Amino acid sequence: MSKKILVLLMVFSSYALAASKPTVTPPMSPRGGALAIPDDAYDGTVGTMACLTVAGPGGTINDMNVDIDLEHTWVGDLVIKVIAPDTTTLTLQSRAGFAEPADDGTGGFGDSSDYQAGTIINFANSGATSAEDAGSTIPGGDFICFTDGLCNYSPAPGAGPGTDFTDFVGMDSTGNWQVCIGDAGGGDTGNFISAAINFDVAAVLAPPTAVPSLSFYGVLLMMSLLIIMMVYRQKRRA
Repeated sequence: MSKKILVLLMVFSSYALAASKPTVTPPMSPRGGALAIPDDAYDGTVGTMACLTVAGPGGTINDMNVDIDLEHTWVGDLVIKVIAPDTTTLTLQSRAGFAEPADDGTGGFGDSSDYQAGTIINFANSGATSAEDAGSTIPGGDFICFTDGLCNYSPAPGAGPGTDFTDFVGMDSTGNWQVCIGDAGGGDTGNFISAAINFDVAAVLAPPTAVPSLSFYGVLLMMSLLIIMMVYRQKRRA
């Protein structure tokens, strides 16, 4: 084999390794009571995501935030969304560590840190860290929140819909909300364990009590009764 061919093969092999995503952990088996996140299925539609339903309490939304418990290797595969009953959608996290060109599951792969079951991840406007930076301070394969202590994140929609939780302010919280997780990369799997939406809603005021009004004849009757009572009292004094 000539040196020229050998060099070309070496270059090709290096490119192939750089372009492929290494698998560092075996696939996770579905847990009892948890929802398996379809591996490498996300294409931008809700139908390709694992979704849990949360009932809204009613009342006008002042603010809200979301708690999620999940387990998944390679956080950079994941897209997480919250969807209102009227389909208004906010992307909480979109393939952390990867600047995706479109919200369709295509392209490269992001951060290789993992989510561990039992560590609650909170998404709120007050989150100290952008969800885009989840796992950026720890080595690949270490656990977000458990290892780095960073459990509170602000939404980072990336190429996905929405801006932040102000998208929902002023809406009626009544109805079924969805929290959904999609997987846009093959070889790493996980499960969606639980979700909670914490609503801050305006108090629902009771309608004012109606005060009965008197008709003309009612007023006339009242006056007649008063006159009769006055005449009766005058006769008793006489």
